[in-house]
Amino acid sequence: MAKNTGVSTQNLNHLGLVAGTIKELGIAGRIDEILGDKAQASKHVSVGECVSAMIINGLGFANRAMYLVASFFQNKPVERLINSNVRAEFLNDDAMGNALDKIADFDPTSFFANIAFPIGIKRKYRKRFARLDSTSFSLEGVYKGFGDSTENAPQVVEIKYGHSKQHRPDLKQVVLSMMNSGASGFPYWAEPLSGNASDKKTFHETIRKVQAFQKQIGDNDPFAWAADSALYSKDHLLNESTKFIWISRAPETIKKVKEIVTRPDDSFQWEELENGYKITALESNYGGIPQRWLLVFSQQAYDREVQTLNRRIEESRQTLKTTLWHLSKDEFACEADARKRFNEVMKKYSFHTATFSIKTAEKYEKRGRPTPGAKPQKTIVQIVEPEITENAEAIFKARLSKGRFILATNDLDTKRLSNSDILREYKDLQKVERGFRFLKDPWFLLDEVFLKTPKRVTALMAVMALCLMVYAVAEYELRESLRKSNNTLPNQLKKEVGNPTLRWIFSLLDGITVVTINSDGISEKIVANLTSLSEKIIRLFGQTTEQIYDLSPA
Repeated sequence: MAKNTGVSTQNLNHLGLVAGTIKELGIAGRIDEILGDKAQASKHVSVGECVSAMIINGLGFANRAMYLVASFFQNKPVERLINSNVRAEFLNDDAMGNALDKIADFDPTSFFANIAFPIGIKRKYRKRFARLDSTSFSLEGVYKGFGDSTENAPQVVEIKYGHSKQHRPDLKQVVLSMMNSGASGFPYWAEPLSGNASDKKTFHETIRKVQAFQKQIGDNDPFAWAADSALYSKDHLLNESTKFIWISRAPETIKKVKEIVTRPDDSFQWEELENGYKITALESNYGGIPQRWLLVFSQQAYDREVQTLNRRIEESRQTLKTTLWHLSKDEFACEADARKRFNEVMKKYSFHTATFSIKTAEKYEKRGRPTPGAKPQKTIVQIVEPEITENAEAIFKARLSKGRFILATNDLDTKRLSNSDILREYKDLQKVERGFRFLKDPWFLLDEVFLKTPKRVTALMAVMALCLMVYAVAEYELRESLRKSNNTLPNQLKKEVGNPTLRWIFSLLDGITVVTINSDGISEKIVANLTSLSEKIIRLFGQTTEQIYDLSPA
C-alpha cells in the first residue's frame, strides 16, 4: 500500500465551457495586446488573465460579485481555466482593482470595441443591420465624485440620478448603451454613459462614434441601424447630415402617426404575415426626408393592449362616479356656474359622457323646517341624478390604435429591404433587450453594482459586456454545432431540441470535478463524474474545451 497518499477535489462543472470559449475567442491575449506595456495587473497575472477570471466568475452563476474572484477560485482548477502559471491567490482584490483601473484609463468603450470588432469580423457574426438600445444600472453606496468633481481626474461618465428603466428613481445610476448584430446577437459596442443620459441624444452620438471607430480600424463595411423611437427626431435623424440607412419606430407623438394608427381597418390593404402580424406600406416625406412608413398590426399586442385599455375604462368610470357624487354635494349660485363646473370635470374623462339634472333649493339661516313667514337667506343650485354612459366613439378610436405602430426607414429599395424585412429587423431589437435582461439577472449580481469609484464602475461594465459576448457566442456556436450535425440535446422537459438555452446546458454539467491524487510525491489529476451526456456537450464545443476536460479527440 502506498504511503503519503492524499486526495483533493476541485469543482469544474460548466466553467470549462466558459473558459474554452474565452480561449477560442482569444480574449486574454487580445486584451494584453491592446494594453501593451500596461498589461500587467500584478507581478503574477496580466489584465487579460484577470478579465478572464472575472468573466468565468460572472458566468459561474455562483451568487458572488463578479470582481471579487479570489474566494470564487479557491476550489476551482485555475490552471485549466485560465493559465498553467496562474494560482487562485494571484487573483486577489488588488489585482482585480488594478485591472479595472487600467481598463478605465484606456477607455472602457474603446477597450471593448477593440476586442469585439476583430472577433466579430473574423468569425463573420455581423449582418447588415446593427441594433442599438440602452439600459440603466442602479448603484448603491457612496461614490467618490458623485455630484461633484472631487476626483483627481475628470470623469467623462458621471453617476447621476436619471430616468430609471428599472423603476428605481431613488437610486443613482449609470447607463449602458449597446449595439449588436447578426443571428448570434454578438455585441460590437458597449458604451457606459452618465446616469442622466438621454437616448434621443446619445443614440446619434454612439452611431457617429462607431462610424469613426470603423474608419480608424479600416473597416469599410458600414452598418445600417435599427433602434426604437428615440432615434427618430427632426433635430438628429431627419437632416442632410444623416449618411446611414436606418429603421426606427415613428414616435406616436407625431400628429400624422396618431392620425394613421386610428384609421379604420378597411382604410388599408393589409399583407398578412405569420404569428398574427399584418403590415401595409405607406409613403412619407415627414421632416422633408423621403421615407417608407410601415403600419404594423400585431394581434398579440392588440389582445394585451385592449385588456389594459378595458381596465383603464372601468377605472375611469369608477373614478368619475365618485367625482360626480362629490360634485352633487356642491352648491352653486346659478345654473350657469353648475354647468361650467360640470363641463370642467368631464374634460378629464374622454371615455365617458354624463347627463344630469338641476335642482334649485332655498337656504334659510337656521337648519330644519323653516318657521312660518321665514325668508330664505339665498337660493342655491345643485347637480342631481348624474348618469354616466360610455363615449362609444372615443373608445372605438382608442381600440383602433391598439396593436398598431409605425416603422419608418429611409431605405426605399424594396428589393434590398422588403416590407417584411423591416419588421423582422425591428423585432430583432429583442436580441439587445435579452442581453440586458441577462446582465440584470439576479444571479449575475450586476443589477446593483458596488464599487469604490465611477471609473471602476465603467470598467466593470466593459467586462460585463464581455460576459455577454462569451455567453452569446457559446450559445450560438452550440446551436450551430447541433444544426450542422443534425443533433439535439434534452431541454428542461427532457424533450430533444436543437436550440437549448446555454444556462440549461450549464446545469447539465454540475458535479464534474478535478480529482488530484498525491501518492509518494507523484501527483495525478483526473476529471471525474463525466457522463455520456456531458461528454457529448463538451465535444460540441470543440478541441480547446475538450482539452480542459481531458477528453481525447473523438
